[in-house]
Amino acid sequence: MLAVVVAEPALGGTIAPDLGSAASFTMLGGTISNTGTSVVVGNVGAITTITGFPPGTATTGTFYTAPNGPSSTVGEAYTDFVNAYKFAAGETPTMTVDGLIASQTFDGNTVYSLGTNVTSTAGITLTFDAQNNSNEVFVLQTSGALTIDGPITFDLSGGAQASNIYWIVGAAATINPTNVPLTFDGNILGQTSFTMSASAGPGGSGVLAGTINGCVFAETANTLAGETDINGCSGSSDSGPSGAPEPGSAGLAAIGCLLGAWCVRGRRPGVSRT
Repeated sequence: MLAVVVAEPALGGTIAPDLGSAASFTMLGGTISNTGTSVVVGNVGAITTITGFPPGTATTGTFYTAPNGPSSTVGEAYTDFVNAYKFAAGETPTMTVDGLIASQTFDGNTVYSLGTNVTSTAGITLTFDAQNNSNEVFVLQTSGALTIDGPITFDLSGGAQASNIYWIVGAAATINPTNVPLTFDGNILGQTSFTMSASAGPGGSGVLAGTINGCVFAETANTLAGETDINGCSGSSDSGPSGAPEPGSAGLAAIGCLLGAWCVRGRRPGVSRT
């Protein structure tokens, strides 16, 4: 007997956390500190303190000097971020993978559980495949800390958008470039802290740590230990290889009906299948 499995997008495709007013911020958290000439595209806001701007700069947005109360623009955005984090962290995973220990491909409209206290293996490639649907969303959960150890490569294929990738981190999120700048794709929503370490080499904190195509939100502290370019929630995209477009919902329904009819016909007496 032929078994036909039709994969449905997780939660009907409505898996993206609603950032609300936080979507206009690129960096948001309890505190923000910076030690290099970082460039943040979009709004920057913290509840208690912000240090290191300058030498860091915020472009095409507003720099909200801390402290900021609950009813302020920053306070309301912070609340929206926390609610978005809770929603995403509470989603039921539809796929479980063993951390980030090897190169792998992530499919869109899927909630992935990466495990607890995840550290990436240097030299791997993470491919995000939207299968020619640029609206597909990728949610990657870790219930503990997440450490990205460079070098690591991101490949956005099939129209995948960095803005549709959400890293949901239950503890400290850390990016450690190694000797060369690291480009990281996706929005980071952390329950505790975020740290972008400086790349090793001459210049110390002046060395370009890397680029983040996404926004960075952490409930306690955001720390940029080197020069970091953060491009905001709009992120970036890579069209990747072209291919046949995905069938729409109507097309999938039609295919399902045909398969169902075929299976029923095959069960009737006197009807053989090859």
